[in-house]
Amino acid sequence: MNQQDPRLLIDGYNLLFQSNLVGKGRGPKWLDVARARLITFLEQHLTPDICKTTQVVFDASSSGGRLQGSFSSAGIEITFANEHPEADDLLEYIIRRHSHPKNLRVVSSDQRIRRCARARRAESVDSESFIRQLESQPQGSARNAGLEQLSEEPQLSNTEVDYWLREFEGGS
Repeated sequence: MNQQDPRLLIDGYNLLFQSNLVGKGRGPKWLDVARARLITFLEQHLTPDICKTTQVVFDASSSGGRLQGSFSSAGIEITFANEHPEADDLLEYIIRRHSHPKNLRVVSSDQRIRRCARARRAESVDSESFIRQLESQPQGSARNAGLEQLSEEPQLSNTEVDYWLREFEGGS
């Protein structure tokens, strides 16, 4: 992810199956098509700045091993959890190692992921609510979905600034 932590982290299949993007067919590539629909939906409903700080994580096992690693689409980082038993494990890893979890919004209805996000003081939103928020707004506008602050740089509180000033002054 462009050497920076994501600001919006999405449990891909969890969000996909809470949406109407799956479709009715179950042909050989139905899941590939559904994933592409989800990414296109996000590209259309998030601003370009938010897309650049968004990471969507999918289980690699659902791809039959055909999809590896990560790639980017319109700035959105799409990651397959190849090195992990399932996407939940990778999502937890990302949340735990995030350098500014208070600036992270995690989208999943999975209670395990939501607990991990809350434990790190990241914002947690369930997939159904997130989809409804995006669908209720004009395309390309992250407003009304509580996402406008994601495109801003992280801000330190006065307490945090004072702490770091004391830390650096004490070390000189």
